[in-house]
Amino acid sequence: MSDFGLAVWAHGIGNFGATPDEMRRHLDRLAGSDFDTLIPCVKNMPGTVDFRSRHADTTDTYPDWDPLRLLIDEAGARGMGVHAWLINFAEQAESRFRRACPTATSTIDDPHGHQWMCACRQEVQDHVFALYSELASEYGPVGLHLDYIRTGGWCTCDACRSDMSALGVDIANVSPDDAEAVVWARWKSDRVASFVARMHEMASAAGIALSAAVIGDYPHYMNEQGQDWERWVSEGTIDMVFPMNYNNSTRIVGLNATAHVAHADGRVPVWEGLCKAAGKTQLTPEQLAEQVASCCERGAAGVSVFHYPALTNDDMAMLRREKAG
Repeated sequence: MSDFGLAVWAHGIGNFGATPDEMRRHLDRLAGSDFDTLIPCVKNMPGTVDFRSRHADTTDTYPDWDPLRLLIDEAGARGMGVHAWLINFAEQAESRFRRACPTATSTIDDPHGHQWMCACRQEVQDHVFALYSELASEYGPVGLHLDYIRTGGWCTCDACRSDMSALGVDIANVSPDDAEAVVWARWKSDRVASFVARMHEMASAAGIALSAAVIGDYPHYMNEQGQDWERWVSEGTIDMVFPMNYNNSTRIVGLNATAHVAHADGRVPVWEGLCKAAGKTQLTPEQLAEQVASCCERGAAGVSVFHYPALTNDDMAMLRREKAG
């Protein structure tokens, strides 16, 4: 399994260290366990960013050093690549962009309390694209990573109503279960797909891979979320997919991985997203190793573990042994 990829998500670059020296120690730990790829979230829900930006406020935790610059440089020196991760279409109303553009707000009432922007609005897509373009030109990571690359639900804001009215659908009076909702769902997936294609063109021109964390239960939520990731694969607008395959059952994880690999059909690498510890998913080191082995057997090119703070030394040792095969 030496060619099997091993990645880790971190829901905040601070997970890799609050000081330069601490970050170097964490990178030594990760390199020592044969990790290939690090995926730090550098724009979380508040909308502040963990890098120097002209388009968003930088988190005030890092007044004297640039954590993303250090992470990219030091990870590269240890043979690891960084995929810079932004939460795409959700950020709080207090963010710089939301303050300047309050009409960007989605009407979606998210059960988890996420504050969604309307993913179908051009100004929202332009905002997220500007941040990624900045990362590509100023930082040059190995990859750019999409997440929350979906609508969040069925938005009925003024812009969505207007655009759908032009297609002959009054979404104020249409249920997602109605026949007319098929047009609405396709329109949403078209808008998300066009953003992915735009991102891929930009990333490819910069020599940077485009990856995405995608909903693992595909295509079940495709209409609701506008996330048709098999379409991105078939259209050649994504380079790697990371289905979020979070479950305590190794059998279910393996069956899901089989489906994901089949959807990709050899066109792009599939790195299965496994959850070590979050919510209802809680894995022992042995269970995590079993899931890694199952994904490998099902044809996945690698795994990404959520998330770094949950990985114990026993987990790290087990992952290294699994990768060594």
